[in-house]
Amino acid sequence: MNIARVCRKPGSWLLPAMILVLGCNEKNPQVVEIPPPVVQVSQPVESTVTDYQVFTARTQAVQSVEIKARVTGFLTKILFKDGDEVKEGDVLFQIDDRPYKAALDLAKASVEFSRAALLKAQTDYNIGVDLQKMNAAAISEQDLTRRLAARDESRAGVNQALASLETAQLNYNWCKVTAPISGRTNIHFVDVGNLVMQNVTTLTNIVSLKPTWAYFYVDENTALKLQQLVEKGKIPSERESPSTVRMALANDTGFPYEGTLDFVSNQFDPNTGSLRARAVFPNKTGALDAGLFGRVQVPIGGPHKALLVNDQAVGTEQGQKFVLVVNDQNQVEYRAVDVGQLHAGLREVLRFRTITEPGPEGKEVTREVEVLKPTDWVIVGGLQRVRPGVTVKRQTVNMETLLVTK
Repeated sequence: MNIARVCRKPGSWLLPAMILVLGCNEKNPQVVEIPPPVVQVSQPVESTVTDYQVFTARTQAVQSVEIKARVTGFLTKILFKDGDEVKEGDVLFQIDDRPYKAALDLAKASVEFSRAALLKAQTDYNIGVDLQKMNAAAISEQDLTRRLAARDESRAGVNQALASLETAQLNYNWCKVTAPISGRTNIHFVDVGNLVMQNVTTLTNIVSLKPTWAYFYVDENTALKLQQLVEKGKIPSERESPSTVRMALANDTGFPYEGTLDFVSNQFDPNTGSLRARAVFPNKTGALDAGLFGRVQVPIGGPHKALLVNDQAVGTEQGQKFVLVVNDQNQVEYRAVDVGQLHAGLREVLRFRTITEPGPEGKEVTREVEVLKPTDWVIVGGLQRVRPGVTVKRQTVNMETLLVTK
C-alpha cells in the first residue's frame, strides 16, 4: 500500500507545491508536481447606471364607473358577456322602451299642436296691427293687447313643448344603457325580467384598462434623501420632471413594465411616516389589472459610471465584502470592496474605497484607494478553491453569462 505524505510549512495555509509518494520500501520517492488550480475569470463591465429603490405597490384603474339605470322599467336584454372588454358607446342593457316611446310620440304631437296655436295667435295679432294702421278706430287697444298676449303665450307653449320633447327623447334614449368609458365589465347584477329603478339600481360596473395607475408609499428617509439630492441639483424635482419607473408583478423576472411617476402627495402621512406617490403605466397588453400587488423600481439618484461584476464574484468575510483578482503573474490578490445595487443582473462594485490608517504623530489619515480597475481579472468561478497568494491558471468567461470565451 502507498502512503501519501503532504509537506506543509508550519503556519502556512497554502497548498503544497508537491507531494512525495513513497513506495512500500520508501527508498525511491517520486516527486509529483500538482498543476495550478483552474479558475474562471472575467473583467468588470463598465456601464452607466442609476441607483434605485423598490417599493410595494398596488395597481388601480384610472377610471371606475358604476352603471345605473337612468329610467325605471323592466330589463329586456343584456347585450354583453360578463367580463367583456367594451368600448365607449357600446350598448350593454335594454330596458323596455314602449312606455317611453309613447311619451316621446305624445311630446312630438304636443310640439306640433303648440306650433299651430302659435301660428293662429300670430296671424290674429298681425290682422289687428294691420287694422289699426288702416283705421285706428277699427280695433281697440285692449283687443290688440289681448291678441299680443295670446301670441306670446303660444310662443311660450312651443318652448315648453320642445323642452318636454327633449326630456321624452332623453328618457327614450336611456332605455338603451351604453358604456360611458372603454374598459372591462364586471358581472351583470340584474337579470332580464327584473324591474330596475331610475338612479337606484346598479346594473354592472366598468374599469378602464389603459392606462393603469400604481400607488405606493415612499418611506421618510428615502424621501428626505431625494429632497437633498434635488436641493443640490443632482437630480430634477419629480414634480417638474417626472422620472421613468419600472414595475414587476409577483410572477415577473426583472421589471418589464415601464411607466412614469406622475403624482407625489403634498404631505406625509403622520401615522406611517410615508409619502404617497403614483406611477402611470400604458398597459398596452392589458396585463395590469386593477388591484394587483407589484414592486415598483424608482430611481433615487442620477446616472453614474460603474463597474459591474457577477454576484458570484463577491465574497463575504466577517461582514466585509471582497473580490479575488488574478494579477499578471497569475497570482491571486485579495481586494476589500464596497458594493452597490444590482443592475441588469450584475452587482456594482465601487471602484474607490475610503480607508483610515495611522499617520504621522499617531493621527489617523483618511484617503481614497482604487481597489478595482476595469482591466482587472476578477475570479467569478472557483472562489472557494483558492486563497490570496496562490498561483492559478485562468479560464476566461463572459461576466454576464459565465460562459467560456475563446
